[in-house]
Amino acid sequence: MSAAPAPPSDADSDSAHSAALHAALLATPPVTAVGVPDLGRAVFVGSGDSLASGLIAAGFGHRALSAGDVTWSETLPAACDTLVGISHSGTSGATVRALRMARTAGLRTVAVTSQAGSPLADSADEVQLVPTLRVEELVPCAGHVMLAQGVAAVCGVDTAPFNRALAQSLDRVRATVDAQLGLLPETAPAAVSVLSLPELRSGADFWVLKLIEACGLAARDVPLEESGHVDYFIGPEPHLTLQLMGAHGRPRFDRLADALRTTGQTVRQIDTRDLTDVGVRDAGILRDLATAVAGAWFAHGAALRWGRPPFRGGAVNMDARHIKLDS
Repeated sequence: MSAAPAPPSDADSDSAHSAALHAALLATPPVTAVGVPDLGRAVFVGSGDSLASGLIAAGFGHRALSAGDVTWSETLPAACDTLVGISHSGTSGATVRALRMARTAGLRTVAVTSQAGSPLADSADEVQLVPTLRVEELVPCAGHVMLAQGVAAVCGVDTAPFNRALAQSLDRVRATVDAQLGLLPETAPAAVSVLSLPELRSGADFWVLKLIEACGLAARDVPLEESGHVDYFIGPEPHLTLQLMGAHGRPRFDRLADALRTTGQTVRQIDTRDLTDVGVRDAGILRDLATAVAGAWFAHGAALRWGRPPFRGGAVNMDARHIKLDS
């Protein structure tokens, strides 16, 4: 009698998920820009992963806010000509309500969603559809990858090359993540800070979301210099600081890392410059997308290393009714 096959190792599982995302990216049509007329002074709103996607718009001079800041304060943003609502399902309650408020007030409204018949799409003057990236994921990043491209398309970026370019970058992303996971402490910290400059602010926000989901830890997204002014007070509990470094500010990252280590913090520097091909048009946005994928994979690996099953091992009610649009 032959022996039963051994269960797949973590490395085998990681390889399979990387291959699945690679195949899904190549099989998914690119985002086709809807051709929104002049946005004027636009504000992009969303919640959770969708807000992280909306932060891409800051690189084009627009603002990104939590949809709840608009909806629950019942106040539209000042100096806003266009409100852009972002939701993959098109049913995020605060985002739909924010768009309806803006439309009633006479502002131009745009929806970025994968669902053409959703309440969000029905509440918008223009709809930027994004394809659904069909892939099974342990810690999800596919929705963000497509919504962020939708945001870029609304801002006038030609996103047609992005799926293929991102697929071609996944081996580098996986290698970077695996190297960083091997350097993590054996036990979970009390909390995690993710530091960034504006070029990676969307990706950094996404890292925080995934670390919270996967590890059940308190995590925060901090602008680089703000960390330098206050974070040396953190402790005495073990704290992990992750520095997401792009093309700018390396000397400042290094100096701050040295300072934080003197207070007993664990600091890991994650260089994103080689994640993607710099020859691709709009390489900065592509790097941010690759950084986000790295964040989902890193969060899952950290959860396994620290014995913290993603989503608290099923202990969390995942129906999310409290954030959906009321019927």
